[in-house]
Amino acid sequence: MKNSLRKLLWKLLGINFYSYLKYKKHTNLRDANWVELGNNTYDNGAYVWRWNTNSKLTIGNFCSIANDVHFICDSGYHGESQITSFPLFHEILNKEDLVTIQNVSFKVKDIVNQLPPQKQHIRVGHDVWIGARATILPDVTIGNGVTILTGAVVSVDVPDYAVVGGVPAKVLYFKHEASIVEKLNLIAWWNWDQNKIKTSINDFYLPIQEFIKKHTK
Repeated sequence: MKNSLRKLLWKLLGINFYSYLKYKKHTNLRDANWVELGNNTYDNGAYVWRWNTNSKLTIGNFCSIANDVHFICDSGYHGESQITSFPLFHEILNKEDLVTIQNVSFKVKDIVNQLPPQKQHIRVGHDVWIGARATILPDVTIGNGVTILTGAVVSVDVPDYAVVGGVPAKVLYFKHEASIVEKLNLIAWWNWDQNKIKTSINDFYLPIQEFIKKHTK
């Protein structure tokens, strides 16, 4: 009965309204007040998705995020059953119905607050550049200085200063050798105050060894 009424409403209101309902779990990155966004990080129209209210997205300082990047912050209850990936309790049961998952009983309406998804949370480091239409999947940590190429689907952790691309994304190369990466992380320029960055602006366009020598304590 409930599904029949839904279908009738969708027919009356039109397919565009149905599409809106279907994708209502995403929001613009800049409008998601639950995201921890670092200083000077910007986006050109990225989206965040979550189905569990405790799923988190943390993004560091000085990150550049291109248009149509998607952060999928949890797995949305597709992995709790070994039998099916379909979220039966959401689509078949009513909000007050009980369902037992992993030997614990929940009311359907409480699952999004009480049952952690199989995968959740995304952590992005500092000085990360994410190209257009990239997708970051849940339970992923992206290191400092990483570049993610256009259209990549990132499903595993990415080490510092790696360049990754592809579906699924893989490390194509590292921007610097390990010793330089270590020194850049120690310098951690992304934690400098705004005035120091302004007075040191020309240093960022020096050869990297000169930059490191000048700013290593």
